[in-house]
Amino acid sequence: MADRPNAHDSLLEAASELTYARGITGTGVDAIAARAGVTKRTLYQHFGSKDRLVAEALSARSRRALLGLETNARRRAEETGELVILALFDVIENALHTRTKSGCAFINASLEINRPGHAVHEAALAHLRAREGLIQQFLSEAGVEDAELAAQVTVLVDGAYAVGGSRRDPAAARHAKAAAAALLARRGLGEDLYGQQPSSIRKP
Repeated sequence: MADRPNAHDSLLEAASELTYARGITGTGVDAIAARAGVTKRTLYQHFGSKDRLVAEALSARSRRALLGLETNARRRAEETGELVILALFDVIENALHTRTKSGCAFINASLEINRPGHAVHEAALAHLRAREGLIQQFLSEAGVEDAELAAQVTVLVDGAYAVGGSRRDPAAARHAKAAAAALLARRGLGEDLYGQQPSSIRKP
């Protein structure tokens, strides 16, 4: 098997795709190397170990995911007139319909490799913390500086991914959005979404 010039990126992509679909422990280095079109020797030359490869693949995935969440949530908010923090749940619902049918890769990884200090676990947690930071940013832009509310909305976001992925039910994001809207309504931002159309919550 000939090694490809872009072996590094190919290995990251292969590791990301296979471990998301099959799980980390269920994916061997042989399968990753074969998907990337390189030899196992090349895999170890570039990353040293499967754990390091998977951790770096998660970090690369994280950068794309965070950018996608922010960009798409802002675009959706412009389309609907909603607060960006609520539009975020529409983005999650759409992802659960398409490329994220197995839920959040980072929650999955943090639970599967649940060993503090492990490279994969730490890479997964880094993303989850960054996603919570994005939620805090969206709330701040809506005029809310409340760490407790940010933590509550983060639980709703994580829950949307976890329930939507485990049950193959994108509607989980819609239910989480309604709960987030109710929390915001208590602080005078928009209206409660229960029984109403998502577009009923507008920017203040």
